[in-house]
Amino acid sequence: MKNVSHFYLHAPKRSAKANGKQGGFSLIEVLVTMVILSFGLLGVAGLLVKGISNAAASEASSKASQLAADMADRIRANPAVALSATSQYITTYADTSPVSPTTIAMKDKKEWLDALAAQLPQGDGKITNTVSGGARKVEIEVRWSNCLGTLSDDVTTACTDNSAAAFQTFVFELRL
Repeated sequence: MKNVSHFYLHAPKRSAKANGKQGGFSLIEVLVTMVILSFGLLGVAGLLVKGISNAAASEASSKASQLAADMADRIRANPAVALSATSQYITTYADTSPVSPTTIAMKDKKEWLDALAAQLPQGDGKITNTVSGGARKVEIEVRWSNCLGTLSDDVTTACTDNSAAAFQTFVFELRL
């Protein structure tokens, strides 16, 4: 039996630096990546806040429209009272809800003002009527606070002052 020696030739191992390749990430690369990722996440957070603010404003606008239409239906059901010069439906902003209504018009007005206050932020309403020259018109206004979400500086000031600029208004015109 012959004694055979096997020789395996192995190339000497080279270090990663000798090949010109890096073995990992440097601290600078990691920091730059984190800064870029942070700006991206801040942008996404801003979009989420703005989206929620727009959704809340849209919901309030939709409720205002529904509440104005509800009052218009109540007035259509009782037009003789609505068009009188001393109509019990007439109201201005900041009117209080009737405590114990005795007529249909007063009951309608109470339910409507209570619904405005309950369903809209600082919700309020105003109803006026005009009867002249054959034109018979009732105007229903619904007003609510627009102080939702991210606001510009001038709107924020209006909100703290509770001025007219802080409110959105929906106007519903009814011709009888």
